[in-house]
Amino acid sequence: MIAPPRSLDGLDAAQVDESAEIRFPLHDLDAVIMNAPFTDNRKRGRKFGAGAVKAMQRHELDIRDRLQARDPAAGQVITTNSIRTFFTPLADQLLRSERGTLAKVIPATACTGASGADERRFLSERFHVERIVTTHDPKRINFSENTSIHECLLVCRRHPEGERPPTEFVSLRVMPNGVDEAVEAADAIASGNPGRWGNVHRWPADRVRDGDWTPVQWYDGTLAQAVWELERNTRLEPAGLRHEIGPAGQRIQDAYEVCGGEEPEAIPGFHSVSGALRRTLLGEPDVWYRAKAAKRSLADRYRAQRSRLLVPMRLNTVSGRLSGLWTEKPSFGWWVPIRVQDESTAKALAAWWNSTPVRLMLLNRRAQTLTYPTWQLAHLREIRIPKPDNPAWTSLRAAFDRICHCELLPMRQAEECEVRGIVDDAAAGALGIEPDILADWRRRLASEPTITNARAGRLGSEPAAGGQEA
Repeated sequence: MIAPPRSLDGLDAAQVDESAEIRFPLHDLDAVIMNAPFTDNRKRGRKFGAGAVKAMQRHELDIRDRLQARDPAAGQVITTNSIRTFFTPLADQLLRSERGTLAKVIPATACTGASGADERRFLSERFHVERIVTTHDPKRINFSENTSIHECLLVCRRHPEGERPPTEFVSLRVMPNGVDEAVEAADAIASGNPGRWGNVHRWPADRVRDGDWTPVQWYDGTLAQAVWELERNTRLEPAGLRHEIGPAGQRIQDAYEVCGGEEPEAIPGFHSVSGALRRTLLGEPDVWYRAKAAKRSLADRYRAQRSRLLVPMRLNTVSGRLSGLWTEKPSFGWWVPIRVQDESTAKALAAWWNSTPVRLMLLNRRAQTLTYPTWQLAHLREIRIPKPDNPAWTSLRAAFDRICHCELLPMRQAEECEVRGIVDDAAAGALGIEPDILADWRRRLASEPTITNARAGRLGSEPAAGGQEA
């Protein structure tokens, strides 16, 4: 472990339960290295009969209960929806308490989603989260086989009491190909300068302990720092503080069914987020709904919650254009209504919701995938908007009037999109910063691999969080 060999010729491995010579120790291990299965229990259960599924469930619940009794914090990490969550507290039990090392492959969204918050806090309490390596190579977004999700390599080490150093978020611009390149990349990362392999951003330990691992989503980690500052801008407040947001798209599908527009009870709705259809801030409905007979009362309640200001619950980061729109007739659907009584304010917010700051805040909490993320209502309610006394409302409304009929280009073409520049100039006033700062954020965002679907260019040395050099 102190001087690992640079050749794999002399190393071997055996499956524990197939080798008579191996007696697996249950504590005081120096290191645990794993790639735990990500499949949720519902999908995993399809491979087995009902009896086998019940037996597995009983076994897993027994493990959870024993962990809970011995260590309540460990038991809290486990969710019975995913077998993956069992592996972190079990690894903690296996490792030496004073110098154990844990390395595991995890989905990138486990570092950002609300469902992974308990696991993140558990890890950062029991270990120093030393390094998280994420592949931002669009051609190879994972470390595992037979999966199509973005993945990370997490490295944690026991740490003595006292101040912990920052966590290194390593963004790979190109995935190593073969053992020799993997060793070369690992040496470069360990040296603190990944060079051609990618980029490093250091994130303060207190944020990591709070469960904020958001730099994992960005090739350029300074964008996570930009969002951190946005969410603390004193000129802004959470959208849900003043406006009702919802119902969610699935609720509409539960209470309504698609119908023809000629039917007497048909009401317009917004379903598609396609960049081919959604091009301007003035939106037109693309579907007609009628209430399901068995859900009439629920449908009437949702109908009363429609609005002219709509925001999407999902977005294709490569081809999607709009992150908010305004429509002449109050509506809903897979686009979520934000109820704003004043028309001028609603139009100003439609412009604001398409600004670079909002796009950054949305993409900083991605769930499911990095290139086609979805958002929960809870996150939409936390998106910051200008406070009522912010002097930029007039400018935002003027920006809406100026560009509402104009086509927005996809984010990867932001540098040539005049509409985005106009919106960001007004947004800069709302933030109280120079437009050049927003223009820089817009340029950096437009260069992200999850936006361009292409490998990133080489980043130079830039200040990271806490004034350190990346």
